[in-house]
Amino acid sequence: MPEEILADARHPSVESNEFSQPGRLGALRKEQQDELAALVMGDFSAWKTSRIQLEERWRECWEAYLCDVGDFYAQPDEMTVDRSRVVRPVLYEAVEAIQANLLNAMFPSDERFFSVVGETETDHSNAQVIEAFLRKKLEGLGFSEKYAMFLKQAILTGNTVAAVSWKQKRQKRRVSVPVELFGVTVGVESQVQDELVFNGPDFEVLDIFDFLIDPDESDFEKAKVIRRVERSLHDVMSNPVYSNTADLSVNTTDTDDSNKEARRDSFGIEEGILKASNNRKNQVTLLESWGDFRIGDRLYQNYVCVVANGNRVIRFEPNPYDHGLKPFIFTTLIPVPNEVYGISAIEKSLGLQHAINTLTNQKLDVINISINNPFTYLINDDVFDPDTVVTRPGALIPVKSHDTLKPIQYLNNFTVAFNEIADLKSEIQEATGALKFFTGNDTPIGFNRTATEVNALVSGGTQKFNNFISHLENTSLEPLMSIVFENAKQFMNEKETLRLAMEDGSLSFVEILPELLQRTRCTFQIEGSQATIHRTQELESMVNFLRLVKEMPELSERINLMSIVRKIYRRLGFKDEDQVFQ
Repeated sequence: MPEEILADARHPSVESNEFSQPGRLGALRKEQQDELAALVMGDFSAWKTSRIQLEERWRECWEAYLCDVGDFYAQPDEMTVDRSRVVRPVLYEAVEAIQANLLNAMFPSDERFFSVVGETETDHSNAQVIEAFLRKKLEGLGFSEKYAMFLKQAILTGNTVAAVSWKQKRQKRRVSVPVELFGVTVGVESQVQDELVFNGPDFEVLDIFDFLIDPDESDFEKAKVIRRVERSLHDVMSNPVYSNTADLSVNTTDTDDSNKEARRDSFGIEEGILKASNNRKNQVTLLESWGDFRIGDRLYQNYVCVVANGNRVIRFEPNPYDHGLKPFIFTTLIPVPNEVYGISAIEKSLGLQHAINTLTNQKLDVINISINNPFTYLINDDVFDPDTVVTRPGALIPVKSHDTLKPIQYLNNFTVAFNEIADLKSEIQEATGALKFFTGNDTPIGFNRTATEVNALVSGGTQKFNNFISHLENTSLEPLMSIVFENAKQFMNEKETLRLAMEDGSLSFVEILPELLQRTRCTFQIEGSQATIHRTQELESMVNFLRLVKEMPELSERINLMSIVRKIYRRLGFKDEDQVFQ
């Protein structure tokens, strides 16, 4: 029998905060549902097993960033009671420096990191309105803060993912409504109305430990993915997008990931206590899989399947999004050829971090011993009593012979350890790209670099950051803007009013109709890094141009000076343009 392909052709409706549509479970027999659940569980188990070593590296990176002492010193406390247990925050500093520099480069102070380009002349005439509309939606979402967390996970583990959906939230509010009698307002009355309080995109940063990708497919757009999530039984039962939940019970098995637990323990969260809480006892574990599913001789192409507690299918339907893509943004920091997962900025420096910790603690231990010297004594001295000896200034120790007590001498030259640590820190900075020169700090202790060496390091660090930025913009920001715009075209069903500040200082109020979004075709250009690179040069050029115009009065009559001044004001990072200029 030829293979049957069931394609995606339906449009979902919006209900509450979820997208619901007629379920397809009724078309699947019980044995087919069991086969589907086993398929998802088999993929989850196989993919999780295949990346055990990868997740261990992620955990080590998190523990190095969190400066977890237990990870570096696993001996019992009684064996190391007199030993130093210090973790130098070298990789922590590297992560923070890399994140700060990437964010500063990718997002200008005026937050205009993208522009909209229409595909036709008519589309381009709407580009300014579309751009302002999307910027307003992202600001209401708090996108810059969420993307910072998205980016930090990429720096730490080399991989990061976020769910991009469209949320509509309604609330009942009490409002005052005018009461009219024969066309005349005679008073007001209080009524409870159902109002739309949020209508926009959502950007939820997911834990990479809970998101699995088919390791046999290096292209994320083609790969099948599984997301693990826990929801309360009440939320699952009341969500209209799920079916087959009549006698669904909570999950009683332990499904937590060991590496994820170790990371939280390093942060200071006791997972054992959380598991015993009533909230965790009332959870349902969901595996949400997106991709192609083969059941018997049929291929269900571009579907979403949700399995509850590992044995029951509660959702199986075509991809509800018109754009046909998985509702996730996944990217790597340092891509690896022919692999879907990437490399973090710090994982190749974990060994150097261990070496720095070892040398630091050895140095501290030697200093401690040098300050509090141990002694040897003769056991046959019947005058000396070691149990009563206390070393303090002015103490008198009775002995039969002055050879009874002898201090043990240790090497007191610590310069070698300082130089080795400085050398290792410099190597970490060069490996991660978080160079002190690049971040504005001075030369490390013990190093005297020439100007040529400094320029070479800065150039190399800048090039590395430029590669990071270009990759992140192409693989995360550009597809994000496309998905957000496509979701707005699909799910915006009510008009909105948008306030625009015009170049002459006036305010314009434009109505954004759903039809405007649906008929506009456009692409997105990510310009944040380019705007940052050229910001200083652009400001200087505009100021010089204003000086030129001032010296040529006949030229000033042909130029809109206020437009240039307003542009300079925006480039300086101020956001109250419509309030300052009249």
